[in-house]
Amino acid sequence: MPLAKPREGDSVDFHVYPAVSNEGTLGNPETVIWASIRHLCSRNVGEGIAGGVHGIGKKRDREDVARNLKLYIRQANEFYEAAVAAKPNTAPLIYYYSFLNLAKGLCELRQPRFHTHNECYRHGISWRADPQKLVDPAVEVVSITGRGVWHVLWEAVAERACPAANPTRLRIRDLFSYCPEVSIESSQAFGRSLMLVDMEQPDVLLDKATSEAWLRFSGGRADLNGFRISARELIGPISTPRSGYIEVKSSDKEMRAFQSATPKKVGQRELVLEALHGDILALNAFAHLAYEKRLKYFLPLQSRLPLVMPQLMVYYTILFWLGSLVRYDPHSLNALIDSQYWLLIDGFMSQSRLWLLELFEWAFYRAETTLWITR
Repeated sequence: MPLAKPREGDSVDFHVYPAVSNEGTLGNPETVIWASIRHLCSRNVGEGIAGGVHGIGKKRDREDVARNLKLYIRQANEFYEAAVAAKPNTAPLIYYYSFLNLAKGLCELRQPRFHTHNECYRHGISWRADPQKLVDPAVEVVSITGRGVWHVLWEAVAERACPAANPTRLRIRDLFSYCPEVSIESSQAFGRSLMLVDMEQPDVLLDKATSEAWLRFSGGRADLNGFRISARELIGPISTPRSGYIEVKSSDKEMRAFQSATPKKVGQRELVLEALHGDILALNAFAHLAYEKRLKYFLPLQSRLPLVMPQLMVYYTILFWLGSLVRYDPHSLNALIDSQYWLLIDGFMSQSRLWLLELFEWAFYRAETTLWITR
């Protein structure tokens, strides 16, 4: 049966968050991102973001959130500055405590007065060193355990209840296969390619006559064939109760094109990206700053994982493991420095860690900000 022609509409452009900005800087992007995050320490800004962006309606809750954001962000920033000055054998642990505080700040926006909940005082994730042998990243696992910060952070990012059973085990080598910043290093270390499919020409389209919007994207035939994945296997995990996807005729014979099976009606005062936020969130798209100062998006193939892992959670979990190595197993960390895995770990700490910081900023503001150097 021949494929249907794609639905016609005006391009709105694709982004993972409803608010979007593209900014250049003469300075250090890391400094600019931290300035944006620290801006939340202002009471008025914190309360405004809590209410206007995260939908916290009660005045007292907004006040509590703003006060606690200030505490967590200030401590996160101080840990981060200490980590910048630290050596590779200690820095991952200090960076983890910085991001743990950012995570608690984001959890406050998910659960006002989060600091009064038991989850605030548990990591929710664990790793145990083997005293009889050195660490081998190819076989190491971390365990998602009783509810803690990890679970509430997952819920803040995914915007639904965390389905992780106790325990849920995640293999370190699987997590690294979703980090595009260290794609070459990961492939060399583990002998396997990234489990990411390029989203070619992702777009949100709008039919102005009917006020209906939908998603459309393509995937390379060679990519899908290389992963031995069918169209049904690709679109099944990203479909929502509201709408699935259908394959449509592609103008490029090297691509397979897909679009929403059911368009979404957009209200008169509703932003198109806000109207489709649930569908976009279900894609679980991974973002990567690529050439020509443009964002590139991927669909993660996560059939090997026991639950959906948003990009922020993948990076946060890896950083927890690296911090645990510093804390509990410095002998293994020292051995890794002289191993085939060090380029991967060093690349993650210098590249993916920076992207994790940006992902936290996006989550705080629910805004996709592309920051690039102008010189």
